[in-house]
Amino acid sequence: MADPQKHPTLTYAHDWSKDMLEQMQKHLLPLAETAPDVSIAAVSGSLGRLEGMAHSDCDLIVLVIDEAIHESSRCQKAMQAVWDALEPLGLPLPKSSGIYVTPTSHGQICDHSTLGLIADDKNIFGKRMQVLLDAKPIYGEDNFQSLVQGLLERYAAGFLIHDQKKEWVYLLNDLIRYFRSYCAWHQFDLSNDPIDSWHMRNTKLRNSRIPMFAALIFLLGECSKEKKNKIGWLGGHLLLTPMQRIEKVYQLNNDDGFNIFLDAYEVFMTQMNSPEVRKVLVEANPKTLDDLRAMNLPVYDELHANSDILIRELTRFVLDRRGDWSEEFYEYLLF
Repeated sequence: MADPQKHPTLTYAHDWSKDMLEQMQKHLLPLAETAPDVSIAAVSGSLGRLEGMAHSDCDLIVLVIDEAIHESSRCQKAMQAVWDALEPLGLPLPKSSGIYVTPTSHGQICDHSTLGLIADDKNIFGKRMQVLLDAKPIYGEDNFQSLVQGLLERYAAGFLIHDQKKEWVYLLNDLIRYFRSYCAWHQFDLSNDPIDSWHMRNTKLRNSRIPMFAALIFLLGECSKEKKNKIGWLGGHLLLTPMQRIEKVYQLNNDDGFNIFLDAYEVFMTQMNSPEVRKVLVEANPKTLDDLRAMNLPVYDELHANSDILIRELTRFVLDRRGDWSEEFYEYLLF
């Protein structure tokens, strides 16, 4: 993992996040009495990846009991109770237009009636993906583990559940759908606010979001070796953060390229922890695609070049697993 001497920012972010999660857990303990409709609170985003820093916002997935999900007043009361409990910590709220504003439920996340549905509710679909990508429970941990189990059984439904020599086809398809939609959105979204912009979003996309998606793809590839209990294998490894997942799969394949990835990730984290860098990225603020193409932003160019190192190494690793991971996995990954 990160060497405190070589990777001081990653080390700091990990320790800061662990401390913040402990504080959040303590503040949420009274919910069992004050807000019984809340069944799960799980951090996502940088805190879920244990990469949070003082400027990080709090992406929080809140689940209420199934009996409350269709009563808006109970949902609002549950969400308010969670944020009221966390208010003393001074955490920045998530974006008002994102998937973290409203709660969901176990029944919605694990709903088999939406299998294969293209027009799935984007807020439920987004939370479903983030539960698998980077979420970490801070309230209702047992309920969260039950949620993950139910979600994996949903993605195994009809096929893999009956033959665990098969691949995670449906999960891989949904993951790719989510990832490509995310990329397309970031490519053309020119909206901005005091802490966000096209350049900031795309810097994060290439340097940290793509590795986050890659971490789950790595697990699905490695899981192709498992022929008896794919659900159990994947469920156990989902306990790891994205960085830990990537490191684990490198180790399982005796590949020493992880340090290339880690060193480049440290560069990204160090730059993101610089108020000056963040200011430059946010204030660039192109209004049109023509403005964007005409801009010369060396800070962004440097971070883009850093992401090239990350993506090139991740790509190299996946291609080098040919012959180790199943041929079927590669076929489903590409086609």
